Amino acid sequence: MSRPRIVSLFSVGLLLSWLSIFSPLSAQTPAQVNTTPIDTVRQSLPQLEQQFLERNFQLLAQRYQVDIADAAITQAGLRPNPNLWFQGNLYNPNTQKFLQYGAPSQADKDAGTYNSGYYAVQLQQVILLAGKRSKLVALAESNRSLAKLAFRDIMRTLHYQLYTTYANLYYDLQVVRLFDDELARQQRLLESYRIALRTGGVAPYEVTRLEVAIRDLQANSANYHTQIADEQATLRVLLRQPNKTFILPTELPALQTNLPALATALDSAQTNRPDIGLSQEQINNAQRSLALEKARRTPDLTTGVFFEKYGNAYNNFVGFQASMDLPIRNRNQGAIRSAETTLKSVTSGLENQQTIVQSDVLNAYDKLNTYYDQLNARPEGYLDRIQNISVEATKAYNARTIGLLDYLDKIRTYQQAQLNNINLLNNLYNTQQLLNYTTNTRFF
Repeated sequence: MSRPRIVSLFSVGLLLSWLSIFSPLSAQTPAQVNTTPIDTVRQSLPQLEQQFLERNFQLLAQRYQVDIADAAITQAGLRPNPNLWFQGNLYNPNTQKFLQYGAPSQADKDAGTYNSGYYAVQLQQVILLAGKRSKLVALAESNRSLAKLAFRDIMRTLHYQLYTTYANLYYDLQVVRLFDDELARQQRLLESYRIALRTGGVAPYEVTRLEVAIRDLQANSANYHTQIADEQATLRVLLRQPNKTFILPTELPALQTNLPALATALDSAQTNRPDIGLSQEQINNAQRSLALEKARRTPDLTTGVFFEKYGNAYNNFVGFQASMDLPIRNRNQGAIRSAETTLKSVTSGLENQQTIVQSDVLNAYDKLNTYYDQLNARPEGYLDRIQNISVEATKAYNARTIGLLDYLDKIRTYQQAQLNNINLLNNLYNTQQLLNYTTNTRFF
């Protein structure tokens, strides 16, 4: 058989094989990926968010911290318990009897001897002075506010992690599908080339060149598979899912292209960011702690009543008691100085935190503007023309009007264009979530 005849048959075979395996990328969705495990769970983002709120360990643990702070407020408002003291006769050596509390005889009374019946009772109550109890309650309420703000900050951070991980998984699965389709095409092309090689229809280097291209695709696909494994691990921790569960994202919200005004974003961040609230509440907490330490300079007053039977200046003695430490040496100086230093520290920390928040918002805003510019700079019909690169390259190569290297170069251009589009959409979504995170406001 002549060489032109071999080339003609080979071209027809390639054309038939390519027509049978070609499918447009535009019809692909993550739900179609055939590389996921059998126990796959299809989940939308709202479904995952609900599970996250119910199951996430860090959120549950921080909720308990709020409950603990509530209990501390109750404890701070309780008054000191009264103290009851009793003293009585255990053994009377005159009568050689134990626990003798009967009334003495008239003869003993006349003789001034009391061999039985002695006991004394004392009831005392500590009274907190200088408003210590109300200051303790105020400090406990501030601690509860700190716990609630910490809960909101954890919620904000974990929400951002959940949303971005879900989006990364969604778009990484699209990339894997892109590579899988290209691998299937090039592997079939490689098999056709190997058949043609045995008949002398192609050069050996062309088969090797195709094998190298397939290896490149497999390496790139493996990299994305490892990223997907990391994303699955992150979602399992966030949702406390069983290890065998593979979470398959179904869809993302429609892409929004409206950008809030920068002044609005900055104001929202200063108003809604829980870390700003934490810094402000830390100042309030330090002020209340300082007020409590100053109040502790005033000693507490202990009052009581005392009753003694047969043992004092006269029978059935009733007395009044009052005691207080003298604030001569210890006036709580060290604790007050420590509280004053803490107040100075947290006051300067608020200004620093406000600067950090402003920088975070500006950074997210600039990134989002960059990606919007990139999206808006695409010419009309750009995505359709990307798809046509693959279609036209396949037709030209099957018609043998271009060589293998030229064909692989066009396919590589098509793949890179598709990757750039997927990465742009992923970056846009994640940067929108970053702006939501930095402002703690749902703009998108």
